[in-house]
Amino acid sequence: MSVIHAVGEQWNKADWSHQLVSFWQQDPYVNSLFAGATNATTTANLVAALIDESRRQACLASEFDNADVFSALFDCFLLLFVKEINTSDLGQGEALILQITEHYAKQCLKQAEELAESSQSYDARQAALCNQSQKVISAMNQLSQLRQQRRKQSRNMGS
Repeated sequence: MSVIHAVGEQWNKADWSHQLVSFWQQDPYVNSLFAGATNATTTANLVAALIDESRRQACLASEFDNADVFSALFDCFLLLFVKEINTSDLGQGEALILQITEHYAKQCLKQAEELAESSQSYDARQAALCNQSQKVISAMNQLSQLRQQRRKQSRNMGS
């Protein structure tokens, strides 16, 4: 019985990944990121493997709106951020997840700015998304500095 359950779970992840790819194809920037060796399906499968079932269900319930996709990506981002800090060795698909998460973080902040300019208030969920977005952007800046530092160190070792 557990084999049947495991196969069913993998089927659900694959179906969810397919829907995530369809969602990404609507965004020209995200779609342009998949011009390299790693395609959207591989990246979406990686996201599906890294996130909790509840995140997948939330995306399905909202029919993949930006907020729920960003929340799912945020969970992946946290895991991959720690991995890069500790090992400095992310695969291309993992690096794409970081880049896509940063893109959606910027979109969330832009949307919040537009709401503020139009004098509309936003709810607690929007505030939480803004907080997560700021954390992602800050973390990406830290990663950029760390990568630069590591490159300098590796160049200095060769001289």
